[in-house]
Amino acid sequence: MYEDFCKKCGSCCKRIKVDFEGKTLYFDGIQILTPDFASMLTPLDSEGEITYCRCKFLEGNLCTNSNKPDICMNYPSSPFAFIPEDCGFSGEIFLKKEAEMRKIRKLKEEIINYEAMIKVSPNKGEQNRLQKIINSHKARIERLKNYGALDW
Repeated sequence: MYEDFCKKCGSCCKRIKVDFEGKTLYFDGIQILTPDFASMLTPLDSEGEITYCRCKFLEGNLCTNSNKPDICMNYPSSPFAFIPEDCGFSGEIFLKKEAEMRKIRKLKEEIINYEAMIKVSPNKGEQNRLQKIINSHKARIERLKNYGALDW
């Protein structure tokens, strides 16, 4: 079912954003660039620290790599995947990203609520329990800060 979204245009493999110096891959979210994945790329052009690359295994619009890495096999697995314009996955990714943004906004609302509860609770045990929840929520938000979670 998920494969039905793919238009077999090859665009996702024609212009992959990479920061070679920072060892960062902007593909299925922001990930660490592995040596194996880097070896599959042919640099095309650059904008600042970003290098746009093409996969060496792309022929026509199809992949010829018989040993595709998991990142390719599962693409896009993240609501924060970098997908090309007019990609068949764009609607699906948009909906997943919106759902994730709603979850983050809900966590922020809960943080405000729990912080207010801490101020009025005389019970130190309850204050500590609420603070642990707040810290957990903030950690989850922090993990998505590269995608803009601090502003949602």
